[in-house]
Amino acid sequence: MDEEGMERKSAEQVPISEPNPETKRRYVNKLLVIWIILFATLCVAAGETMLSAGMKEVHHANAHDAGYILVTITNWKVLCGTSLMACYFGLYALCLSMADISFVLPFTALSYLLVAIFAQYFLHEHVTLTRWIGAFIIVLGVIVVGLGEKH
Repeated sequence: MDEEGMERKSAEQVPISEPNPETKRRYVNKLLVIWIILFATLCVAAGETMLSAGMKEVHHANAHDAGYILVTITNWKVLCGTSLMACYFGLYALCLSMADISFVLPFTALSYLLVAIFAQYFLHEHVTLTRWIGAFIIVLGVIVVGLGEKH
């Protein structure tokens, strides 16, 4: 008992409140959205890289042939790249059904960095310092948006 004659509860007796189920659900949803959009962004970056490689092959082989369209739509790199990009759009739409566009869209900007990496290592393109700096500035913006979400 304290001085006023009232009984005090020890720390062990005070019940710990459970997190609000709605808050917990939103947190799990945000994590799920982040994982899905990161995978989708990887798909679009790989797809754009594959499409670029395929279109360079098509252009060098038959840029002026009448069968250009047929050659284009039968090139395996073009087909694979287009399929990966379609996968991206499906996953992006799913994320938009689960979260605000102002949260989802900035994560897709990571594709700028991924495409620069893929272009240099898979397509053997020269990526200038200016492009690298720009890509990293975009990544910093994504981090700011991601960390700005407190709930």
